[in-house]
Amino acid sequence: MVFEDVHIRFGSGSRATWAVRGVDLEVPPGSVVGLVGESGSGKSSLAKAAVGLVPVASGRIELGGVDQSGRTLRRRRVQMVFQDPYSSLDPRMTIGESISEALPRGIRRAERRTEVARVLELVDIDPWRATSLPGDLSGGQRQRIALARALAARPDVVIADEITSALDVSVQGSVLNLVRDIQRELDLAVLLISHNLAVVRYVSDVIAVMRSGRIVEFGGGDEVLERPEHPYTQLLLESVPRIGSALGPSDHATRRE
Repeated sequence: MVFEDVHIRFGSGSRATWAVRGVDLEVPPGSVVGLVGESGSGKSSLAKAAVGLVPVASGRIELGGVDQSGRTLRRRRVQMVFQDPYSSLDPRMTIGESISEALPRGIRRAERRTEVARVLELVDIDPWRATSLPGDLSGGQRQRIALARALAARPDVVIADEITSALDVSVQGSVLNLVRDIQRELDLAVLLISHNLAVVRYVSDVIAVMRSGRIVEFGGGDEVLERPEHPYTQLLLESVPRIGSALGPSDHATRRE
């Protein structure tokens, strides 16, 4: 996925607000790109534009050389996992129904049950949970279901927008490990969005730092975090609590909650 000189504006005339200003960013196949920045930096607006929820004022968002503008979320090869696991699932639909709804058209009923079970196993949820309602699950389990729903659409790119910020610290590492494992297993491209550098540095191959609607720094994870050039990146690093080891695989980061 390629963002080419993307501008996003809310409002019009003198009251217009530019959320994204000329962003160029590439999310190569089979890689995890971390996009980090404080609230209001424009990163979530960029993500929503990628899945058609926010219009692009100018520029292009391409996947495989095809402009993705105007395509609906269901038909897109890009799927998004949202921040709040409690509002991203319909409380009246079973887990199986929610996932089945995201499957590509043309799959027969028996095959749909098999596919639902497959994606549930991918996110380490027992297939029998397909008959459960979201209210029966914890926040971490709901976020796994939201990820399973995105995977059911068979996307080329998954955008994960602050997917750990609403979860307990003890669960965050397991969800991040799950994302990384699935990305490697399916060879997906993942755009991981977070305000937390500790989250981004743990799973990302490359990191982009966003401020006031612009990318101010971009490079390999070690390069950006060990030798930051932009003052804003340096400020973000200084604000990271020195407890990042809690996200390491040797601590709480097991695959099952």
